[in-house]
Amino acid sequence: MFAIARITQNKKNESGNVYMRTSRFTCILKILLASLICLIADTDKAFGKSVEDSATQVIAGFYTRYKQGTLTEKAYLDTMGKTMRRLLSKHIFFENKDLLVMLSPYRKVIWDHHHGELYKQEYYAILSNQAKMSGRDGEMLFYAEKMMSEVKGHKGNSFITPLTFLVDYYNSKNAFDRTLELYRKNRASILSLPEAVKNRELDSVLLTRTSNLLTYIGNAAYRNKDMAIAAEIDSTVARELAYAQVINSTNLDAIYRLKDTRIQLLYRKGIALNSPSVIWDAIRQMEALSQDPKTPEYLRDYMKFSLIDYKTIFFLEQRNIDSANYYVNLIAQQFNQTTNPYDAYMVTKYKARALYNQGKYKESTDTLRKAIELIEEFVGNSASDASDMMYARAKVEDQQIVLAEAEAKQKRTDQLLLLIGAGAVLLLLAGVSAFVIIRQRQQARFLEFKLNLARNIHDEANPALLYAKTLAKAKRAGEGLTDKSELEEHIDHTMELIRSLAHDLKSDKQYSVADLISNIRQTLEKLSLIGEFHFQIHEKVDDKRFLSHYQYTQLKAVLQECITNTLKHAQFSRIDLFFSNLKDKLNIIYKDNGSGWSEQSSNDGIGLDNMTQRIQKLNADVTIDNQYPEGYQIDLSVKLH
Repeated sequence: MFAIARITQNKKNESGNVYMRTSRFTCILKILLASLICLIADTDKAFGKSVEDSATQVIAGFYTRYKQGTLTEKAYLDTMGKTMRRLLSKHIFFENKDLLVMLSPYRKVIWDHHHGELYKQEYYAILSNQAKMSGRDGEMLFYAEKMMSEVKGHKGNSFITPLTFLVDYYNSKNAFDRTLELYRKNRASILSLPEAVKNRELDSVLLTRTSNLLTYIGNAAYRNKDMAIAAEIDSTVARELAYAQVINSTNLDAIYRLKDTRIQLLYRKGIALNSPSVIWDAIRQMEALSQDPKTPEYLRDYMKFSLIDYKTIFFLEQRNIDSANYYVNLIAQQFNQTTNPYDAYMVTKYKARALYNQGKYKESTDTLRKAIELIEEFVGNSASDASDMMYARAKVEDQQIVLAEAEAKQKRTDQLLLLIGAGAVLLLLAGVSAFVIIRQRQQARFLEFKLNLARNIHDEANPALLYAKTLAKAKRAGEGLTDKSELEEHIDHTMELIRSLAHDLKSDKQYSVADLISNIRQTLEKLSLIGEFHFQIHEKVDDKRFLSHYQYTQLKAVLQECITNTLKHAQFSRIDLFFSNLKDKLNIIYKDNGSGWSEQSSNDGIGLDNMTQRIQKLNADVTIDNQYPEGYQIDLSVKLH
């Protein structure tokens, strides 16, 4: 039993050693990869490559190692976040379009693997930070809003990142009232941040980001001389730092960022109180923190830059000419390789102030005028960026998705494009051919079915009706009657209907209301040339309504009979025909401008009986309106099937 325990313990130790070796390897790899960024500036000079190209290669290398399994997924995502922050501290900036392409694999891993809102926020935070540091405030605001949309509906501390960028945007526009308004709306959540640290509710990224949030709000409070809010923020930072040093003692990034926040707020307090001693105390503390070996390198670089800026301002304000000139020259060297007009404006403004302190008023005025020209250029560029924001709102998300998919599928697409295209064409041709063949066969079968049906109706129904007619005729003869009985007439009508139905089934031609109107128009056109009369056909019908062969022949005969009667018996110069339909009713009005007939005269000669019989066979309604001596009118209504 003891042997089994020892074996089990040995396996545990081996497993632990493997884990420790893996952890060490991952840490070493992270350090090596991060160290590449430190060499970028020197490497690009040696090989003639741009800083951005070198940084892009480093970022691509992370993704390659992740795909190879050298980096775990979480390690890859965390390393990407830290690396992009480090690039930012080295003032390595990218255009928005280039940045989207470079980060497309990173974005794909986050969205495809459902890593949650915090990593999505980190992605948008990278884009927003790059936009901010490049002076593209419109883009920064857009990505802050994208972050806010990701946390909409979520509870907890997901507000930290988007709120941080929103207040940063308002501070950059000197809209400190808007920042403090956001603080008041979220005051309870912000003041509870130390308790969230104490309860381990914040991961390392969010804990670090709270330092930015508190810095921006405290800065706005001191700028607006709202000392009550400033005191609340100072207290919150102090308590959060105290808890972080106990609960998150290994998270040096967050701890030193919070320490830097306290110093930044102390500096702003000194400016708000116009206290040189407080300002110098903040500068002294920042200098000590920048020399602390535990301070993260990117933060140390940022502090060194800030120290030059703060000391320049301090010595200019104190009129310490030698020290001011030294730091003005130093900060000019820092900005020597930048093309940002705002940076150039700041340096030029400092030079103008230094010249003024030395009593060189004309040179100071000329230099200040140049600074004004630079700030006007910066403002003009900012206006251009504001218009870019509108474009980004509509396009950026779609571009991100398209670029992410294109990056992953490009190699496979190039190889398979020709094959897929050829296959698609063949499939399309085969599909069209199959459809045409099937359609032709269906039409042939349908025509054959119609012919068989017509033949069966004719062969089966006609003999039976003919036999019934013979019986009715024999009965009439036996009774000594000469006129056809009503039964015989009905049988004749039924046989006529069946013949018409068989005609419809055998024929490819399907008659319509339009065909009837066209036939009558042709008849009137021919007769009007001989008879020298005018006619007009008024149509308000659905031309596509179908008529059976029986309806078509009977209606045509009725209308032709009307025309014949007019020609034979009326003194006229004009014929009018009106066609209209309402739902399944076809209405026809026929009229001429002849005299009609008097009540004393016989109307047998105009064929009204013949028309009436045909109309009865159609089960139609007819109204004959004799308007003697101003002509007559026939109203006909037929139900369409």
